[in-house]
Amino acid sequence: MKINNYKFGLFLGLCFLALELQAETQFPVCAIPPSLDINKATSQPVKDAVYLEADTGLINRSSVSSLVGNIIIQQNDLVINADKASFLGTNNTVTANGKVVVSNKNIQLNSDSIQYQTSSQSGELKNVRYKLKHSTLNGRSRHVIQKNATQLELIDATYTSCPASINSWHLAAGNIKLDQNKRIGNAKNVTLKIADTPVFYFPWLNFSLDNKRKTGFLIPTINFSEKSGTAISTPLYLNLSPNYDVTITPSYLSKRGLKIDNEFRYLSKYHQGVWEYEILPRDHSFNNKQRDYFKINHSSKISDSIRFNIKTENVSDKEYLNDFRKSLSNSSTPALEHRIEIVKVGKNWRLSAASIDYQTLDSTNSSYSKLPEIKFSYTPKILPKQVNLSLDTELSYFDKRKGPTGMRLDVNLGASRKFGNDAWYFKPSVGLRHTYYNLKNNPTGNRQTRTLPTLSLDAGLFFDRDLAGRKLTQTLEPRLFYTYTPFRDQNDIPLFDTAKTDFSTSTQLFSKNHYTGKDRIADSNQLTVAVTSRIQNRKTGKELLQASVGQIFHFADRKVTLPGETVQTNAQSELAFELGGKINDNVRLSTSSFWDPNTKKWTATETRLNYKDKKNRIANVSYRSLKDELKQASASFSLPINKEWSMIGRVDHDLKNNRNLETLAGIEYQNCCMKTRIVGRKYLTSDNRSYDDAIFLQFELKGLGNLGHKANSVLKDKIYGYE
Repeated sequence: MKINNYKFGLFLGLCFLALELQAETQFPVCAIPPSLDINKATSQPVKDAVYLEADTGLINRSSVSSLVGNIIIQQNDLVINADKASFLGTNNTVTANGKVVVSNKNIQLNSDSIQYQTSSQSGELKNVRYKLKHSTLNGRSRHVIQKNATQLELIDATYTSCPASINSWHLAAGNIKLDQNKRIGNAKNVTLKIADTPVFYFPWLNFSLDNKRKTGFLIPTINFSEKSGTAISTPLYLNLSPNYDVTITPSYLSKRGLKIDNEFRYLSKYHQGVWEYEILPRDHSFNNKQRDYFKINHSSKISDSIRFNIKTENVSDKEYLNDFRKSLSNSSTPALEHRIEIVKVGKNWRLSAASIDYQTLDSTNSSYSKLPEIKFSYTPKILPKQVNLSLDTELSYFDKRKGPTGMRLDVNLGASRKFGNDAWYFKPSVGLRHTYYNLKNNPTGNRQTRTLPTLSLDAGLFFDRDLAGRKLTQTLEPRLFYTYTPFRDQNDIPLFDTAKTDFSTSTQLFSKNHYTGKDRIADSNQLTVAVTSRIQNRKTGKELLQASVGQIFHFADRKVTLPGETVQTNAQSELAFELGGKINDNVRLSTSSFWDPNTKKWTATETRLNYKDKKNRIANVSYRSLKDELKQASASFSLPINKEWSMIGRVDHDLKNNRNLETLAGIEYQNCCMKTRIVGRKYLTSDNRSYDDAIFLQFELKGLGNLGHKANSVLKDKIYGYE
């Protein structure tokens, strides 16, 4: 919920809707207060027998019995204690006053006076304090009508999940009905009070006594954005069955009109998935045109070895995500995938057939469709001291409006064997890849073939020694990795799904090909030299520290290129460094860096320092740099002030352009039955120039659910370690 001051009244007005509130959040456990002592006549009552005990009294079987002092009236699991009472034996009716306690297996009620029928466990009580057993649910009521052992009606009542000693929140209602069989409660003329301050009013409220899902309205929300204006949403949740449900969220956007979001979830023995559909019948800010979005994620289990999957999403126009998605990564999505596939898995093999298409949102970066894509892989169980074989094949037809199209068949055979023991290993591998193209509109020829072998040799040693009086073990693990692939001119082959990976962002020390996809196989004649050292707890085996360094040495120029690339002539790669581990029980450090020996500069660095202790104090610092493209520092924290109050915050700063990318700060209060937080956020929008502001206000009430924006999801994303 994003609140601007002048729009807060709209939010209050919205809360006059009928709601269903659901608990969704983990809280510190409230200690269940013990029930008041109940004096029983017997711990093993005879079924339907009535027991009467008192200090003094007059027992009359056919008329009224009068009892005074330390009274016990018991029938089955019902027990009544009182100071003074009368009992009519003909219909088992009790009239009592003075410190009256009525208790059964579900509830305990303390009252000034009662008129009660013990056989049906029904009656009326005045000035009641009640408590549901085996939970913290409790409250007070001026007048209680108990219909039977499981149904209760409370007049001028309160309801809370907080223990009586913690007055964090409660509902004050003209009427509350609790049904233990259905595990639901209904209330009318309800005021939600935080402490004793009224916050929201609900004409009608429906809530769960056991936090199970149930049909009803969810909490309304309000948001504001420059593009859509004020957006008021009232979600309706339909619990259609234990294994499927629907959420329908109509929203009114002041600048655009009505928007309806729908989500259908299902889970069965053979099928599971989520279907989403959003629609604006007439967008006032988009020439009154209809705009919509759908997303399907479905999986069917046809048999133990066969699955059918659908994953697809689509928008009515290219601006939809930019208008309705707050995340920069979502709004800048270049294409949306449509995938339908069937997969069969055998003991050592896997066969899949798929149809893959894309809705292109960025016209400068259109993708090829694969209609179809058939893959088969065979990988027998790896056995020691034997040659291990592998086979990967793919047959795809690539289609696109412009450029070359056609079929590509790729077959990759591999064989390897590992020699060695716990102290050393040597693993030679050989691969042979054959690729055949049958193309259309390819200016360099429609039939292309390429067959290339690849040889690799992987060898390593393991040394270890004891440290700190044999409490720790340090290892030293040198490794050599050699790979050779001859040069083959591949410029006549079109690029369907191939790109180059950057050494500084994806370490390729032990990679045989620095291209993704199958349209380019890099020529290589290179040796990787690397060494890793670890420090481990000898007793537990837990790794405390790991440090690695490695570099690739090239024995020949790399002549295979993509369009626009030049031949690579450097004789050695950047030096890659990695360091990570626990400095102590609370602090963990991880860093990776790349050093270019030719320019004598660090080309990329990423460092993270994370702190979290038993008092749940959290502090994180990170730094990222990538050549001349990116320099960014981030810091986040969660600092408990005491058991209830905490401060939270995060800053992301662009060092290259000297600007903040995002600033987030807030304060949080929590106890065992309530959490509340207010968070302010200022962030750079998707246009990479302007900023937007937001204030997130949230109440999480145990037994009721969330009021306002789910700020906790934002905090989990932004503050590492936050729970």
